Amino acid sequence: MDPPSRNAMWRFGYPNPVNYNDNELFCGGYAVHWQQNKGKCGICGDAYHLSQPRPHEAGGEFANGIIVRHYTVGQEIEVEIELTANHFGRFEMYLCPNNDPSRVATQECFDSHPLYVSGTQDVRFEIPRETGKKGIIKYAVTLPPYVTCSQCIVQWTYYTGNMWGTCENGTEAVGCGRPETFRNCADVSIVTSTGGIPPRFLYQNVIYELYSVAPKFSTAPLARPLR
Repeated sequence: MDPPSRNAMWRFGYPNPVNYNDNELFCGGYAVHWQQNKGKCGICGDAYHLSQPRPHEAGGEFANGIIVRHYTVGQEIEVEIELTANHFGRFEMYLCPNNDPSRVATQECFDSHPLYVSGTQDVRFEIPRETGKKGIIKYAVTLPPYVTCSQCIVQWTYYTGNMWGTCENGTEAVGCGRPETFRNCADVSIVTSTGGIPPRFLYQNVIYELYSVAPKFSTAPLARPLR
């Protein structure tokens, strides 16, 4: 995957522990996810019931704050996903400006910063039906125009589309069942294009002032949102 995720970054030469089961970060498996944990999943794909720190979250074995990509504010970035088994469905990506590798992020933080498919206001990327059983999928998302960070976490989730179930219209079909879910996280940084003091600007009727890049492990922004 690009950006390389915590579970698989060792394959790209990063000094992170080896995880030979890196393609099995699926919320503990279907039964664990939907029956034992009632549909809850760890923010980075671990089984929700595991005691914290979970392996791929802050403090866990594979979450070591290694920054794998450096981006600029509002940049359009190409993401790459390797499907080892295509179950159709969709991808969704979110961003959390965490700024502290020792702090566990929250799903609320991710949900506040969706990474829209470029040219849309939609976070969902539907896997094309003509895609083969396995292969590489590439598409572009746009970073938020108002976020900088020394450590942002990119959350990728794959909701599969091959489970039988009841659809909204009452009929039954493949793709309407509770999806098997895969998820992982990658650590990146985002800076202004000039590297200077962030500007103020209007975005979706809200005025923002960008945060400057904070030192590692610092959680205090250097500027506050305008009120």
